This record gives sequence, C-alpha cells and structure tokens, in this order.
Amino acid sequence: MSVVALRDRVLGFWREVDWRVALMLGPRHRFTDAQWARLATLPAMSASVAAAIWINIIGSGLFQIWAVDRFLPGTPWQGLLAIFLANHGLGVMQLSMLRQLWRRPTMKRLYLTSSLYALVWIAAVLGFHAWQASAHLDKALARALLMMLMLGMMLGALALWVLACWRNEYCAQWLREQDRQAEALDLARRLATAQIQPHFLFNSLAALQHWVQVKDDRAAPLLGSLTGYLRATLPLFDRPLLSVAEESEAARRYLEVMQARLGERLRFRLDIAPDAARAQLPPGVLLTLVENAVEHGVQPCLEGGEITIRATLDDRGGLCLQVLDNGHGPAAGLDFSQDSATAAAQGGLGLRNTLQRLRQAFGERASLQLRTLDEGGCAAEVRIQPA
Repeated sequence: MSVVALRDRVLGFWREVDWRVALMLGPRHRFTDAQWARLATLPAMSASVAAAIWINIIGSGLFQIWAVDRFLPGTPWQGLLAIFLANHGLGVMQLSMLRQLWRRPTMKRLYLTSSLYALVWIAAVLGFHAWQASAHLDKALARALLMMLMLGMMLGALALWVLACWRNEYCAQWLREQDRQAEALDLARRLATAQIQPHFLFNSLAALQHWVQVKDDRAAPLLGSLTGYLRATLPLFDRPLLSVAEESEAARRYLEVMQARLGERLRFRLDIAPDAARAQLPPGVLLTLVENAVEHGVQPCLEGGEITIRATLDDRGGLCLQVLDNGHGPAAGLDFSQDSATAAAQGGLGLRNTLQRLRQAFGERASLQLRTLDEGGCAAEVRIQPA
C-alpha cells in the first residue's frame, strides 16, 4: 500500500469517526417533546437486562472477596462481609441510576446522575477511612479494601456513561427507523391509490369521449356522475385512514359512474350497519374490492349482475366488510398472495396490494379472503379484529 493510499485511508477513517461517541463525551442527540412522546412507547428496561446487571454485581462482589482472601489471607470475615455488602449497596444504587438513564439518556440527566454518584463515592471513601480507624485494620488490608471499593465504583461510573451513550444512539436510530417506516407506508398508500384512480379515470374518460363524439345521450349522465365522484372522493385519499361510511360513499359514487357506463347491466345496493360505519380502513380498500367485482364479476356476464356491499360488527367488535357479486365466481386456484402474471390478470394484483395495505395498517389483525357463494358469484371479505 502506497503512502498516499495509507494517508487517504487514515484521513477517511478520521472523518468517519464521531469522536464524541468514541471518547464517550456524553449523549450527542437531543430530542423534542414530540420525539420523547414517541420514545415513551419503547419498553422499559427488561427483566433480562436487570438480571444481567445483577449477575455482574454479584460476580464482582464474589471476585473481590476471592481476591482479598487470596492475596491477604487471614482477613476477618467481617471485612469480607463488608466488601460484599458495600458492593451490593452500590449495585442497587447503580441499577436505579441505569434505569433513569435508560428512560431518558440525556446529557443533563447523565451529569446529574454522575454528580450524585461522585458524592456517594466521596461519602463511601470517607466512611471507609472512619471505619478503618475505628476497626484498627492492618494498613495493607485497608489499602486493598479501598482499592477494591474504588475499582468497583470506577466500573460503575463507566457503566453509566457507556449505557447513556449507547441508549441515546439507540433512541436516535429507532426514531429514524420509525420515520423511514412511516414514509414507506405513506408511499405504499399513495402508490396503491394511484393504481386505483388512473385506471378507473382513463376508462371512464375514454367512454365519455366516445359518447360525446357519437352524440350518445349517456354522455351527460356519465359526466355528472364522474364529476360527483371526483368532487366527493379525491380529497379523501390524502388521509391515512377513512371510516367505512366515507369508503362506502366513495364506492357508491364509483358504482354510479359504472352504472352510467353499463346501464341496466349493473345493479348495486349498500347495507352498512350504523356501528360498522365508524370503523376505519386504509383509503381505497373497499373501492378496490368493488372495482374488482365489477371488472371480474359483472362485466364478463352478458346479462350483467348485482353487487352488494355489506358492513357489520361481530360480537367482539371486529369489522366484517363484504363485497358480493352474482357473477361467475373467483377463478379456480387464484392465489392473490403470490406475485404472478396469472394472478394479476385475474384481479390478484389489486387484492394482493389491498391485503398488504391492511397488514401495514392493522398487522395480523386484518385478513382478506375470497370465496365462492353457494348460489354462485363471489364474496370478497375483509375482517379486522379489535385491538
């Protein structure tokens, strides 16, 4: 390696290192009140971490007793017991301080904790000297006990600084990850919405253009329905969640547009229970299911079909949202959880995106299923269990 390459490597390493962290000069990140409110959702120090700290405290105490007994044989048991009890007393105090820094790893709290620790340290040393004079301890033994005491307290002080710096970095990283996840969820929601709107608008505008050109009387009703749909629904898609009532209104407007295009071939009805109308959904979920029912359930049938939108709450307060059609039913073997060209051609892409958005919003509490109705047709069913 050449001298220039070595120099560049060393300089690059020097620039990359945050010396405030490397030298443990204290927590470097400051958080706003809103960020502290978010950090409050993090779990407190777990029992496993507390147990690990206690194991180290007990191990340190036992090691100190062994070292004193090994190098200063004949030490009275009172001295060994004093070492063990002092070590555990300091351990209880350190654990309390560590819990405080775990909750709020700030520079101010670290300085306050360190100052209190230093006062306890000074008090412990002065108390030891007073006890040594009253107990008439051997000077060599007294020095050894004092060194053990100071070593334990120095390690405890180091633990406070290490934990405060690490926890501060962890909190900052957690906030960044949460922000990235929120941005990803928002992007996924916007992309899913974008998949719904252009497809539907393009087909409606194409039909409207054709009817205007041939002077079809259906052009005016279609334009009125499309205008009502856009006026009522477009502002809703900027929100992360909508009520079932708002979603069903958007679906009704959509069906009115499609009814203007398909005429008597399309019939629909809405059955929304009042208590279910307040439940929340990601925007466009119901509209995707309705659009899928029109495209794959009603349009392929020459005689058309009927679509029913039904929303209820079960006994536990969970939402059950159904979109029913009396078409030919779902394609055999359709698996919309898989990303494939066949699934996309059969409406699986929109369903897969819908399931992903439900899972992003509600986790495993949300499910989406397709099933064939006994009387023929298809039922798309969304269930969201209560938290």
